[in-house]
Amino acid sequence: MTDPLLRLLHNLPQATLDPSRAERIRARCHTVLTARPHRDSRVDAADLWTPMAAGFGGIYLTAVLRQVLAAYGL
Repeated sequence: MTDPLLRLLHNLPQATLDPSRAERIRARCHTVLTARPHRDSRVDAADLWTPMAAGFGGIYLTAVLRQVLAAYGL
């Protein structure tokens, strides 16, 4: 290693994790990963954005096509 910073980092001792703390972290992560996501009966605003964007895109495309057809006299 030619870089002094890398040499200093290489000489640092490895971190060790307390086994009881590791088990608590593992259990907490397992609980979060296995929990079913709770969905409200109401519709989220994020669920409305995709259809709204598609609708506005369709309206815009229709307006553009009408302009092009009018420009060519069709």
